[in-house]
Amino acid sequence: MKIQNLILAMLLCPMLAVAQKIDESKYLAGAVPQNELGVVVFQNSYEVPGKTKSEIYLALKEYTQNDILKGPNALTQCRFVEQDEDAGLLAARVDENLYFTRKAWVSHKTRFFYELIYNISDEKFDVEMRRLHYLYDEQETPNSKPLSFTAEEWITDKEALTKKGKMLRRAKNFRIYTIDRKNEVFRGAAKAAGAKIKTKMVEVEE
Repeated sequence: MKIQNLILAMLLCPMLAVAQKIDESKYLAGAVPQNELGVVVFQNSYEVPGKTKSEIYLALKEYTQNDILKGPNALTQCRFVEQDEDAGLLAARVDENLYFTRKAWVSHKTRFFYELIYNISDEKFDVEMRRLHYLYDEQETPNSKPLSFTAEEWITDKEALTKKGKMLRRAKNFRIYTIDRKNEVFRGAAKAAGAKIKTKMVEVEE
């Protein structure tokens, strides 16, 4: 990983220099959860009052098919790998472009793979994003050689944060944009199913 670290640091520096400032607090310690085996697993549960298991299942299936598997950034390996309405289980394997920068004159991205798992019952569902890994765009690397690595190797607290809890430059965009994509996917699923989504109240000083 040392050679990969050096190459990625060199490639990402120009992009980081022009990146807009963001609030990094929500991307720091604890933002990338790992299970007891050290595997990165994002998960959430949603309440869907008044909806049956079948209704939630069909809504999540339609959302996943149209917005993710056939979404604007979807690639060739996207597909459902489990569809069991009676058991309330729906699973997809996703292959998509994750863009760090996307403008008319420049784009910077990585290929992003993950599994999306729904466990559905009456009036609620759980969703997981797991088995995350990346294939860094061949055109962005020397000699067109892709760099492949897992979330565990790159975006965990151990790999992406300094001892003082700040993000390392080499992993910053992978961590931030992965978390943002997870949030986008989960929010989309919740909205599609009609789930209650908690929002933070913000006080504005007059």
